[in-house]
Amino acid sequence: MGFVKKLKSKDYKYDSSEWDEAKSEKVTPERRVLAGVSTSIRLPKEMVAQLKKIARKKGDIGYQTLLKIWIAERLEKELR
Repeated sequence: MGFVKKLKSKDYKYDSSEWDEAKSEKVTPERRVLAGVSTSIRLPKEMVAQLKKIARKKGDIGYQTLLKIWIAERLEKELR
């Protein structure tokens, strides 16, 4: 039985002998910002759709990350 068929089977259980260290990748988690403040704003659905589209084009980032970048850039500009 192939590995793909095993995954599709409802009774498949993980077998550690199938682990292939050569195929694994090292992942470094991002540091979390501890001093953040949660905020909420309502945006029109069209605006969110446009933000998501732009965010994907700019390197497949989330639209909320894009908003944080834009706000940070504008704050820097206004404070000069």
